[in-house]
Amino acid sequence: MNKVFALIFIGLNIISGAQEIVDSTKVWSVLTGHCHPEYTVYTTEMYRFSNDTLMDGKMYKTVFISEDEQQEEWFFFGSFVREENKKVYYREYSGEEGLIYDFNLALGDTVVVNNPRAVSEVTLTLVEIDSVETSEGYRERWKLTNDSFEEPEYWIRGIGSMAGILNSTSNLFGGLCGTYILLCEQENNAAVYQNPDYEYCYYDELIVSEEEAKTPNKMFDIRYRQTDKSLDLIFESKEEHHIFITDVKGRLITEKKSSEKQIRVSLAGQPKGLYIIVVHKNNGITVSKKIIVY
Repeated sequence: MNKVFALIFIGLNIISGAQEIVDSTKVWSVLTGHCHPEYTVYTTEMYRFSNDTLMDGKMYKTVFISEDEQQEEWFFFGSFVREENKKVYYREYSGEEGLIYDFNLALGDTVVVNNPRAVSEVTLTLVEIDSVETSEGYRERWKLTNDSFEEPEYWIRGIGSMAGILNSTSNLFGGLCGTYILLCEQENNAAVYQNPDYEYCYYDELIVSEEEAKTPNKMFDIRYRQTDKSLDLIFESKEEHHIFITDVKGRLITEKKSSEKQIRVSLAGQPKGLYIIVVHKNNGITVSKKIIVY
């Protein structure tokens, strides 16, 4: 979104900055990576908060999780959240609570976030405020940074981190298994926000390459280089391959022909999301694979 346009909406205060995160009417869907030795499996997980629980003299909501697209089966996630004075705290069943959000900040302010789900605590500085569109109008989006990390952290008022409601700061630390992506948020069973980089709020189980995915009838392997958002395609043999890369909506991103055993394709400038790599050989064999670019 154009920043000037976004700031106009913020100045008009179209949406109040006082939405609560800890609200039992809300449901978040998050794409989550689960690491295996040679590939990563991505599943969609839903989270909601319900049922008051008193612990150490403080009142929490219980965290529930579902992997059911219809949201008919919910299970205790083993953790709790509470909100006080626009600050949100998270604690696991046998651990201590940590601050995961503070919506009292002004531009230039810093906050120490010590999310128990992240590698360690981290100091963030609020460096930019723009807005995102929801079904209820525009909401503030905060960009928070730490000089030690290349990637910023983004929070949306009333919705939480772009890494998912419980995962603030988790993606800062990188690593093969630490990928979380907010897909959607709904309130009172109505869709409020959908990540514009993704077409759906729920994806069936995906097996995708981040390092070297090896699958039957593979024809080619993929290595994803997060540092420059590029793909290395490694073929089984030196022969002509016709390569197409599209996004999930079918938009052609790039098309190449190569007889090399390995080529590199840049996705720099493309949004985060799910991409499809299709390779044709002259003998008529076609193989396609999916990959999450983050």
